[in-house]
Amino acid sequence: MTIQELNLDSLDLRYAKLRVRRPLVENRLMASLGDRGQQSPVVVIAGKEAGRYVVIDGHKRVRALSRLKSDVVKAAVWEMSAVEALVAAYQTACGSGWNAVEEGALVWELVRAAGLSETEVGRRLERSKAWVSGRLGLVESLPEAVMEGVRSGKIGAYTATRHLLPFARANAGDCESLAVKIMENGFRSRQVETLCRYYGSAGAEGRRRMLEDPGRFLKALASTRLGGANGLGVEEARCLKNLELIGNVSLGVARNLPVVAGSDTAQGARERLKPAWEVARRRWEELAKTAAAVFMTLAARPAANGGPQGGNGEKPAHVG
Repeated sequence: MTIQELNLDSLDLRYAKLRVRRPLVENRLMASLGDRGQQSPVVVIAGKEAGRYVVIDGHKRVRALSRLKSDVVKAAVWEMSAVEALVAAYQTACGSGWNAVEEGALVWELVRAAGLSETEVGRRLERSKAWVSGRLGLVESLPEAVMEGVRSGKIGAYTATRHLLPFARANAGDCESLAVKIMENGFRSRQVETLCRYYGSAGAEGRRRMLEDPGRFLKALASTRLGGANGLGVEEARCLKNLELIGNVSLGVARNLPVVAGSDTAQGARERLKPAWEVARRRWEELAKTAAAVFMTLAARPAANGGPQGGNGEKPAHVG
C-alpha cells in the first residue's frame, strides 16, 4: 500500500452506489475539510486504464473535496482486486456504519456482478449463508425508486426495510409510486408507516387517492384526529400527540446514545452532547413534576365508592 496525491478527475466512483448519502454528515465533513484539510486518505485501487483509480472507500470525502473545488485527494492505493478490496474495506470496519441496505448492495455486487457464490461471499465477509441470502433478497425486492431514495439519503434505510419492503413484496408498482412521493415531500418514517398501514386496509379507490396525494391524506388524517377522535378535544389531542412524540424521541435517543457516545473513544462526543442532555433533563424534570401534580391530584379525588380509586376501580399507580 502506498499513499499518493491523486487528481480528483482521475477517480472512478463506480462503487459510490454501495453507500448511502447522509447530507448532514457530509456537510459537517465538508466544513472540517475546509478548516483542517484532509486528514485521512481515501482507499483506491488501480483501474484498468493507466492513470485511473477506482475508489473503494471514502466517497463522502471525495464529494466534499469536489464541493470545495479541490483538485487533488490524498489516497491509499491498495494493490489488490476490486473484490478483495471491497471485502477488506467491509472487514476493516467490522461492518460498523453499514446499514442493511448498504450490506445488501455489497452482497449484490459480489454475487451478481463479480459472480461469487453466496457461500463464498459469506465466508469472505465472515457471515452465514442465510445472512447473505437475506441481504441479497432485501435489495432485490426493493423497487429501484426506493433504492435510489435510500442511496440519495431521501429515504432512510430503516424506513425502506421496515415499512417499504413488505409493501413492495405485496405491490411493487404502488410502492415505487409512493417512494417517488416520499422523496418529493420528505416524509418521515412515522408518516410512511401510517401511509403503508392505511394502504393495507383501504379499498381500491382509497389506495388510488392516497398514492395520488399522500400529503393531503396525512393532513386529512391529522385533522380528523385533532377534531375529536376518541372523544378528545383539540387541545387534548395535541397533548396526547406530543406525549407520544416525546416517548418515541426518548426511546430513539436511548437506543442511539450508547452507539455514538458510549465507547471509550467517544469522549469528544460525550462532551458535545452532555450540555444538550442537561437542558433536556431539566425540561423533562419540569414535565415530570407537572404531570405528577396533575395525575396525583386526579387520583386523590374520592371516587364514586368513596375511595381514592381510578376510573377503572384500580388503585392508582405511584407517580415518581
